[in-house]
Amino acid sequence: MNRPVVPWRIVVGGFLHFALPAYLLAGLACCAAGMLEGLTSAELVARTVPYSVWFAILYILVAVITSAAVILLDPLLRRRRRRRARRDPDVAQLQSRRSLTFALAQGRAHFDGDTVKVLDAIGIMAWNHEAQGYQAISADLAQVVSTSIIALEGAVPHDRQELADITTIMLSRIADALSAMQDDHRRLDEGDLHTVARYIDSRYPPSDYAGDSPR
Repeated sequence: MNRPVVPWRIVVGGFLHFALPAYLLAGLACCAAGMLEGLTSAELVARTVPYSVWFAILYILVAVITSAAVILLDPLLRRRRRRRARRDPDVAQLQSRRSLTFALAQGRAHFDGDTVKVLDAIGIMAWNHEAQGYQAISADLAQVVSTSIIALEGAVPHDRQELADITTIMLSRIADALSAMQDDHRRLDEGDLHTVARYIDSRYPPSDYAGDSPR
């Protein structure tokens, strides 16, 4: 899905994923230290229970503190990214391209029939990712595709066709909006050309340059 990744979930997932490896590595280190101290096997086994308890307490404590810190810092980091995006137009342009690529790839992989036809029509249209209007449309397109995929995957068989029709209608409206925007831009470009042509005509009127040439 084309959604921003929530940092604290990555942190929590990382702690859960590495809990067992961290426990084993720390346990091996403690065993090695105990062997260097000359402890017997029975004494090492006796250390297992308190070691496990203290490891669990410390590991959970570190995980909670780290996750809380990430949660507190996340709004600041998001505001910083938004300010950077406003200063750098290439960021929004790149995100728009990614949204379009995501929507086309995921839609073609999960949809079929008329839905894919509409999606293909959207894909071959001329996109100007530098314009905010196109950036907004690409974001909406990615949202429609991701939401529809989730709905279709969880739908019962007799509801799938209805959901597919709804998806097709939404994509068709996006295609119509995109086409209308392109028509507006085309008319503006043609108007600019006519304006420049009138300016050139008034500034440089037709003349008999041959008659003005030196003899």
